[in-house]
Amino acid sequence: MTEQEFRKKLAENLVKYRKLNGLTQQELAECLSYSDKSVSKWERAEGVPDVFVLLRIAQVYGVGVAELIGETGESKETAALIKAQEKNEKAKDRAKKKALERAQKRKKKEQKKK
Repeated sequence: MTEQEFRKKLAENLVKYRKLNGLTQQELAECLSYSDKSVSKWERAEGVPDVFVLLRIAQVYGVGVAELIGETGESKETAALIKAQEKNEKAKDRAKKKALERAQKRKKKEQKKK
């Protein structure tokens, strides 16, 4: 793995785990006593947190450093969390679609009344 590939994989994982944990860049930065600009830089693969910060990030997310840097596959817990999040997103999409359909039906009924 080249350095650029390493940075990219780490950046992807940092974004993934931050979002899975429902944190903003600002919130993560506050947990780490860093700036949100640093977090943004790491997530764009323009920099890499030092090993102590990487360890702290892994602790915040409840994963191992190896998982963050892409050396191992996702843990069972992480895979389950991702699956649950995807299921929740699909349910939200279905609910939005149904709400839109109901609104369109109401609009048609109102137009017929006029």
